[in-house]
Amino acid sequence: MRNWSLLTAILVAGFVSPVVGQEGAAGAAATSQISIAVIDVGFILKNHPTMKNDLDAIEAQMKQADEEMTKRRNEILKLMEQLKERFQEGTAEYIKEEKRIAAMDTDFRLEIVNKRKEFDGKRAQVLSAIYSEITSLVAYASKSMGIQVVLRVNGTREKLDPNKPETVQLKLSQEVVHYASNVDLTEWVLDGLKQRSANRTGAAVPR
Repeated sequence: MRNWSLLTAILVAGFVSPVVGQEGAAGAAATSQISIAVIDVGFILKNHPTMKNDLDAIEAQMKQADEEMTKRRNEILKLMEQLKERFQEGTAEYIKEEKRIAAMDTDFRLEIVNKRKEFDGKRAQVLSAIYSEITSLVAYASKSMGIQVVLRVNGTREKLDPNKPETVQLKLSQEVVHYASNVDLTEWVLDGLKQRSANRTGAAVPR
């Protein structure tokens, strides 16, 4: 990754408008300006160094849990099928076994709900941590460069293709119609995320 202090200096230079003459400098100093940048969060998430692996790991856990739940469900269904074979309907033994199976089914359904909440929570934790990292890097860049507003854009790397309606819809739905390339923080933030990931794992910065 590029040196952050050097990159910041370069980006700052790109964000600051050139001022000619003392009158221009005085005017710029006296005028309160709003500095705006943009960021393509979707592109960052798509190319995040660890997000896919983290979410895939959760999906693998969900698949394993689903297999276990399916096995338990089949066991309960089998007990229900065997109920009339083992006991005469209406007898105390039948009613007792029926209640036991019903309780198992209730516990099973409750566990499914809890498992779903558990995995939804795990996904939310991964995405929340990533979003916090993105916003912290954006805040750092904004403070360093005097940026006051950062707008979110989507699909900035997607080219408009009349033969692909989805690209046309994406472009038409953009709230930001145009911006200069030097106000785009996307690559800078993505590089920062890769560097942080590499620092945690001791690996080389992915490109």
